[in-house]
Amino acid sequence: MVPEMRQQAEDEIATSDRGRRERLVLPAELRRRVVTHLLAAAPAEGVGLLATAPSQNGTIIATAFYPGTNIDRSATRYTMDPAEVLEALRDIAKRDWTLGAIVHSHVRSPATPSVTDLREARYPEALMVIATFAEEPPALRAWRIALDGAKPAAVVGEVPIVAGRGME
Repeated sequence: MVPEMRQQAEDEIATSDRGRRERLVLPAELRRRVVTHLLAAAPAEGVGLLATAPSQNGTIIATAFYPGTNIDRSATRYTMDPAEVLEALRDIAKRDWTLGAIVHSHVRSPATPSVTDLREARYPEALMVIATFAEEPPALRAWRIALDGAKPAAVVGEVPIVAGRGME
């Protein structure tokens, strides 16, 4: 992606319609469920989906976590069981939520998108949330990515994850 196009994508994707930067509100209970599920998958990467409420002013509120099975059973890549993906997406649609993030873990590496993560990314409208167990306590980071044709995805920027209340 040429620098001018990348900057334009960063401005459009990482900034809401009112000029505020995006942020992901992840309630403590959902964060606990995410970390517990991903840790249980070790030594393989764990995977799951986060549903979110419609974004307002750049604030994306996580509403539910759908744990998944990594059918690759790999420490360096993940594929969520397609039946689990379909079930989760149906439930998300039924509740008028959106697929807000695809979540996975890095057991021994930082919570930044790997070359494999970017090569296999397919949903740029969803954040890429990565947990790392290489530090204590486990760190969670969210990333906005952009796809450019057949090339691997590019990182547009990090989206802060903040604690907060859920929709309940």
